[in-house]
Amino acid sequence: MRRCLNEDRQSVGITLPRLISDGCVLQQGKRTRIWGYADPGTEITAQLQAQKKTTEVREDGSWELFFRNLTAGGPFRMKIQSSDGECRIVSDVYVGEVWVCSGQSNMELPMQRVKDRYPEEMDRSNQYVRMFKVAERYDFEMPQKDYTSGEWKERTPENISEFSAAACFFGQYLQEDRKVPVGLLDISKGGSRIEAWMSRGSLEGYTELLEEADKYRGEKAVQEFVQRQDKAMSDWLSCVEAASQEKPAKGWKDIMLPGWLDSAGLCDFAGCVWLRRTFMVPHQMAGRQASLWLGTMNDSDRTYINGELAGETGYQYPPRKYTVPEGILREGENEICIRLICNSGQGRVTPGKELFLAAGESRVDLSGRWQYQVRCSCEKAPEMDFLCRKASGLYNGMISPSQKYTVRGVLWYQGESNDRRPDDYEDLLQRMILSWRKEWDQDALPFIVIQLPGFSIDLPEENSGWPKIRQAQKGAECLPDTAVTVNLDLGEDNDLHPQDKREIAQRAALAARGMVYGEDVPYRGPVPVSCTFEKGNVSIVFDTIYGGLLKTADGQVPGEFCLAGRDGKFYPAECELQGNRVVLRSEAVAEPQAVRYAWGNAPRRGLLCSGQGLLAAPFKIGRD
Repeated sequence: MRRCLNEDRQSVGITLPRLISDGCVLQQGKRTRIWGYADPGTEITAQLQAQKKTTEVREDGSWELFFRNLTAGGPFRMKIQSSDGECRIVSDVYVGEVWVCSGQSNMELPMQRVKDRYPEEMDRSNQYVRMFKVAERYDFEMPQKDYTSGEWKERTPENISEFSAAACFFGQYLQEDRKVPVGLLDISKGGSRIEAWMSRGSLEGYTELLEEADKYRGEKAVQEFVQRQDKAMSDWLSCVEAASQEKPAKGWKDIMLPGWLDSAGLCDFAGCVWLRRTFMVPHQMAGRQASLWLGTMNDSDRTYINGELAGETGYQYPPRKYTVPEGILREGENEICIRLICNSGQGRVTPGKELFLAAGESRVDLSGRWQYQVRCSCEKAPEMDFLCRKASGLYNGMISPSQKYTVRGVLWYQGESNDRRPDDYEDLLQRMILSWRKEWDQDALPFIVIQLPGFSIDLPEENSGWPKIRQAQKGAECLPDTAVTVNLDLGEDNDLHPQDKREIAQRAALAARGMVYGEDVPYRGPVPVSCTFEKGNVSIVFDTIYGGLLKTADGQVPGEFCLAGRDGKFYPAECELQGNRVVLRSEAVAEPQAVRYAWGNAPRRGLLCSGQGLLAAPFKIGRD
């Protein structure tokens, strides 16, 4: 963006929000808002395409105007000029479809983290897919008017690594379908709870959440909170570091990896443990650069090959994908050592993940028998708290500055961090949707909710909050212009961050095409329309919506159904599929009173779907 000035005067005036800047994508349609600040009393004139709009600056220095029915395409040049001669030029402007992509870590997860799954995507360019990544910012006092940083970036090989993977794929699908530019506002933060994305007004009645947030009013309170959290963890790590320098107990013991430390007797262990094994390197790998894959670990590691540091990671979630430099591997016997710090008694090298070393076509399997040695055992690390859990902090700092920007819809991928209080989630999600619609001044602002996929490794088998969160997400469809995609089959039981973001995005894009753009495409899975309780069985009729018969995604007998009697205990049910009806029975339940489907952390077997392959959402139905 640049200024165009009269030669005889210096610019002092027009200020534009960061979203209205070089490379931006503006929303096509009936009204597209442009706004900013200038000297009170002056007139502002904006020119874009063949339109010229004028408005007067208000007493507080703010102004806004609207373009009507802008033509999709670009790049264009937008000129904004004040009556006192001040002028701003916004270059490389595109007009098309703008979507807000918000939520927690599975929305934030960058393309860099899925590059090994989609290597071909990393080299693709598309000037018509553009993203504005909103930087993390908290404010517990008032909604902010603008961002302090950020810029629009085009999808190029140089930029794509930092693009949200879910948002990037979603944008690519829409751009290819609609044949117009697509702008993506990535407003996400890992670990965040839904209440952090909600305004104080929308949280009326949630007194406990609001009172907690009040503790962080002011920059000083925020800084002190962060310093306390950092110091608590730093002090714990320092103690572990000091204790681990002491002379270890003699000898090493065997452990099978990948696996849990408690499988070797280290139950509820917190502290520092070393893991090691020897492995043989063939002649063709010796001296070459190699890739080392170790899955994920709880919690932090430093990994060495032949005494040389190969890589380190400070917390549990990122996959350990390290590069072993040239000259480290030698032909014959080599050694790998991992210094693993376990915070909470759930130490592991995650089961189900591959452990290997690769160079070219050669590969060495590192799973199997390892050895371990405890260097120190201590109290568990302090449980950390985070600002992204606190009510309204992210709304004020990250959502509010975008709410004058005209957008087409919202893609929402969040819920994992609310699993400890799942009973509130349905109400909170619906309040948030209604609130955002009001603040965006778009009563029918479409919302596409990505329902949580399957995941289990860190969740309790009983009384997990994930099934309730999924049901709460599905409940959002009681609001108009809302769609919920079902993704049970796209999760990874042993990874909170599943890699298949392309299929996640494709289902969301189908929902956008069908619900928002009115295309005749299937985007909803089968839904139960009637449930009959009889003495020995339960009969449920489904509407497949787009025609065709009910089937299962894996071709197996329908599974994941349970029945409960008057005692409320659920038992697995046998299921017979009769067209679009399922008939359920269980020897353990003589008089069924309730039925539930796919009510678990990671249901997989015999999932119901339509002829188009769209899954039925989990549900729970009680007898009237």
